[in-house]
Amino acid sequence: MSTNEKHIPVVGEKLYLYTPCNNYWVAMVRKPFTVETINKNKTAVVIRAARPVFYGPVYYDTLPDKIVDDPAGKTMTLRWSEKKHRWQESPAGSYPRVAVFGDWDYQPYLN
Repeated sequence: MSTNEKHIPVVGEKLYLYTPCNNYWVAMVRKPFTVETINKNKTAVVIRAARPVFYGPVYYDTLPDKIVDDPAGKTMTLRWSEKKHRWQESPAGSYPRVAVFGDWDYQPYLN
């Protein structure tokens, strides 16, 4: 798939969000989500937060032992940006979070 081709998410698909910006530590943060709904025009997607699971003590740099879908997770909306050719947080601020579909990933803020 080329970078300009629009990916159409499906309900239940895994993804993670990150913030593309000039700050390395902020850009490295990854948060897992699951696709909850998509509108009929395929221009807006509602996603819900997945839940990282930790079996031991959690420190600032601890990675989860596993990630699970959380039906009660916080929801948010992503919209397709024709200008940037990507799914991004809506409403978009200066540095909107951007979706990467296909798998869950988690990386805490380490700075």
